[in-house]
Amino acid sequence: MALAFEIIFWVALLLLLYTYFGYPLLLVLCHPFARRRASQADDEYRPTISIVLAAYNEASCIREKLENCLGLDYPTDKLQILVGSDGSDDGTNEIAAEFRDRGVELFEFSPRRGKMATVNRVVGKATGEICVFSDISELFDRDALLKLVRHFADPQIGAVTGNHIYHKEKSGMSAGTSFYWKFQRFLQSIESRLHTICMCDGTIYACRRELYPSPADNTINDDVAVPLGIIGQGRRVIFEAEAVARGEVLKETRRFFRQKIRSQAGKYQNFLRFPYMFRPWPPVRFWIYLSHSVMPVMVPWLMVVTLLANIGLMFVTPTVVPAIVYQVLMALQGAFYLTALLGLISERSRLNLPGTAIPFYFVTANVGSLFGFYAFMFGKQGAAWRKVD
Repeated sequence: MALAFEIIFWVALLLLLYTYFGYPLLLVLCHPFARRRASQADDEYRPTISIVLAAYNEASCIREKLENCLGLDYPTDKLQILVGSDGSDDGTNEIAAEFRDRGVELFEFSPRRGKMATVNRVVGKATGEICVFSDISELFDRDALLKLVRHFADPQIGAVTGNHIYHKEKSGMSAGTSFYWKFQRFLQSIESRLHTICMCDGTIYACRRELYPSPADNTINDDVAVPLGIIGQGRRVIFEAEAVARGEVLKETRRFFRQKIRSQAGKYQNFLRFPYMFRPWPPVRFWIYLSHSVMPVMVPWLMVVTLLANIGLMFVTPTVVPAIVYQVLMALQGAFYLTALLGLISERSRLNLPGTAIPFYFVTANVGSLFGFYAFMFGKQGAAWRKVD
């Protein structure tokens, strides 16, 4: 019994450590061999672009978003802006309609069918060589389109994701989220030069219209399904740090938790819909996908197994490692979860307790991931999205 607990404990712990420390370390070690540019970019390349915006009850921010799109640094004769309204009833359609005389095309869809269905229908109306996707609530830097599309001069590039930068936050869920995404961008910057990334950021990404895979209308995560569909066509997806979208980070735990459930349910969905990503060829792509897409989804299960196995080892005599080691590791796990609890208290009481933001974010995100699995298995997550801002 003791040996079984020990094997289970160390396998789960080592997989956890690999996901958050081993894989990033291996990427850093690969960095000297990945000094090539992510693509053969051409700063003078100017393809036609269709900006695709899916909206549901965005009256509070759609005007600012459309003004932002119209003010971007890109030739107006090569820029098409399309808005698909998925059953909005808060004045979104009326506001968007005011921009028709400035070239914005509005498509009103009813009844609601969800974001992916809306995006698919709007892409069907697009005429640009490149489709650019974004959330209504995030604003592009003036040169974002130029930075994105220069990579499409390279025929091997099928999609490019930009850099979502959050306004600065000092504590709580906001600080944890900002740290997490900075870490993700660091990984993607190296993955882009090694081979490909396997997910985009829904706030700012672009793809070749001819390669757009038209995911099923009930797809939850378009920013994962679209790049995976493009990778399946033999093209690469890369990250461009200088193509920036800016916005506010989610500050309320409840809304973050709801978003996490949705996104994690979508990841399980995509595991089933893109089985070719589990083929071990090309090996670098397989390694990136397994380490950066699959393993993080397994983390909450590994956390549960590690904790339960460690508790079990408190009641038996270990046969491989001295008992004191497991006692120390149990104390460290307890301290980590206690710190996360203090983070929750800090969030609720609006106090700034140093050192609690990252554990709080980590635990909350992974509990949300467990609920995401439940939502996926029992069909509790629909395709129609709810506002989380």
